Amino acid sequence: MWKTVTKILLIYMFVFGLWFVSEPKAAYACSCATEPSIENQLEHKTAIFTGKVLSVTEPEKKEIMSSADLVTVQFEVETVWKGEVESQTKVYTAQSSVSCGYEGFKVDQQFIVFAYGEPDHLETGVCEGNKTVASAEKELNILGAGYEPMKKAAPPDDPLVSASVSKDSASTFEKISIVTAVSLLLFFVLAVIYKRSRR
Repeated sequence: MWKTVTKILLIYMFVFGLWFVSEPKAAYACSCATEPSIENQLEHKTAIFTGKVLSVTEPEKKEIMSSADLVTVQFEVETVWKGEVESQTKVYTAQSSVSCGYEGFKVDQQFIVFAYGEPDHLETGVCEGNKTVASAEKELNILGAGYEPMKKAAPPDDPLVSASVSKDSASTFEKISIVTAVSLLLFFVLAVIYKRSRR
């Protein structure tokens, strides 16, 4: 009798434990304070610009995905108010608003973007004040005239790389010359041996 009760209790505890572990946790959307002022944006953001979205690239698929995985948004930058922003710039954002990602970026639409982080890894989110240019008349009026983005300069020729390529080419030519010379010599020796064997 006691063994039966113990078994039932163990089974009950096991099932209850599984239910507790597997119970889905509630997801809470990102909560934003009031939208920051333009003065605050100019002081704290790394870059502020308007641009047209060229592409939106979802994060690489993996076994375990997170709402915080980063989406890559490529912009053709038009006007800049803060930062050294290139004419084509990438900005990263979490793929879901649950993790404060900005989900509004659409290809071929123009946006005003407020980005933080390192200049070579700009990030933004739903709480940063991003919006379409069409709905940002107030912000644009306050910002006033901006400046043009930096043109992406072509990388200069590297003399070490050029020298290395020339050296490799010369080395290849030498190898081909040696192989050709040895082949001709071998052919000549074989021809001589063949002639002597015919006598």
